[in-house]
Amino acid sequence: MKKFLLIFVVMIAILFPFKCFAGLRDHPVIAVLPYANKAAVSEQLNLEDASLVSSFVVEKLLDSGYFSVVTRNQLLAVTQEQGLQGSALIDPMTSIQMGKIAGAKYLVVGSVTGLSTKVSGAAYEHSVIGSAGGNKNTVIANLTLHFIDVETGLIVMAVSGRGESASTNMEFTLNRTKAETVEVTDYDPTTEEEYIMEGQEESIITQTIRIGTEEFSQVQVVNALYKASDDLVFNKLYGVLAKLGVKDPQKIKRRRV
Repeated sequence: MKKFLLIFVVMIAILFPFKCFAGLRDHPVIAVLPYANKAAVSEQLNLEDASLVSSFVVEKLLDSGYFSVVTRNQLLAVTQEQGLQGSALIDPMTSIQMGKIAGAKYLVVGSVTGLSTKVSGAAYEHSVIGSAGGNKNTVIANLTLHFIDVETGLIVMAVSGRGESASTNMEFTLNRTKAETVEVTDYDPTTEEEYIMEGQEESIITQTIRIGTEEFSQVQVVNALYKASDDLVFNKLYGVLAKLGVKDPQKIKRRRV
């Protein structure tokens, strides 16, 4: 009896995750809510509208070929029919109900959990020739994504994604020696008189060449968020498709994009 019970428990543990994902494998209709900003944003960066990420996530989920997506306008239309404001979609319970009315099987909710910077570089300096050096400025974005079953209100899948966008700047200095003719005052001990003569004086001229930019840009922020959205869906180890059992998510991406 105990042996039978143990086998039963093991089978339930094995089959339960597949049951959770079974509906997600059936190409369901989903509704993607606007992303929230829950990140501690580095002071060099700016993230005024995190909902931009929602568009990226919708694009990547559609590219997977596994989902049909209810548009945000459809959700807003439902809220208006119910006499609610668009801000009602922020409330989890209300948004689940609105998604259900709009015909969605799952809600997709997520947030920007990190937006940070990293600077790395190297330099070489020669006292005679000059110097060379540069920095790599990287913006790092972290996102989350949750699938919520509108019937039960339970989270059936949770995924995180990461994206980076880098820019570089290089600086080279070249030292060049220049000889100039100058007048030099000298003293003749024989005549005990000073006289003026021509002499040579060397000076160092430094030329500097700069390539790239030293500052982080908003373009990097958008690129990092876009790459993190791609990572949410197509990462071969922990992305949405990988958790659905797809063996080569990147192959699907290459085929559909």
